[in-house]
Amino acid sequence: MIWQEYSKQLKEVLNLDGSPVGVSFSDVPASNGKENRIMPCTAIYQAARKGSTLNICDENCTCPGGLTSLGLSIPTPEKAALTKKFLIEGEKFTSCNASFFRMRSLSQGQPPFGVSKYVVIGPLETFELKPDLVLFLCNPGQASRLILLSTYETGIPLKAQLSGSTCSGAITQPLSKGRVNVTFIDPSSRHMVKGFKDSDLIFSVPFFNVRSIIESIPLSTAGTAQPGMTYNEIIKD
Repeated sequence: MIWQEYSKQLKEVLNLDGSPVGVSFSDVPASNGKENRIMPCTAIYQAARKGSTLNICDENCTCPGGLTSLGLSIPTPEKAALTKKFLIEGEKFTSCNASFFRMRSLSQGQPPFGVSKYVVIGPLETFELKPDLVLFLCNPGQASRLILLSTYETGIPLKAQLSGSTCSGAITQPLSKGRVNVTFIDPSSRHMVKGFKDSDLIFSVPFFNVRSIIESIPLSTAGTAQPGMTYNEIIKD
């Protein structure tokens, strides 16, 4: 499958610690996927660094916020109130009711309610389903190269939504907006998932944009191309 070939090339060129991650919204589970009780941020880490494929659904997603961000469950008023209380008084990620409202109302991502029964997350190199998104658990240097590779063909600057939870930034935003997004992995995810490095971030790409990245690799110095001029030729004494 073409995305499995993409995975091998991207892993080698970027020197990734682990695999690119496929995300697919599906009404059927992947045959090679586990259905463990899990948080979406944990699933992303395990897919990238441990080679695990996870079939996430309403029944096995343990994070209430993740259920909403992945569109697997519409929160009841009681659960919505509990989430607000947790963000303000528990995680202390926002200061008050008004700031919570602004955080939600100004967010650009629309949770994909009713889109599918399963969200399948797994290493791209063994991914069975055509992915909707490709995620890179990477460092800033690798993300810098991905930014250039993803804009090389079009020249269109990236517009990232940096606020919000890890799963919202990594999955909801790029899925709903159809464009690249970056998340720095929120403190709660880093606390709960012990394997994340301080240098890790998640660079998310809609699958229909991955072809352009692949084709840009041999053409750009962010990939494997050699410079056509030296820096000394343009830097003044």
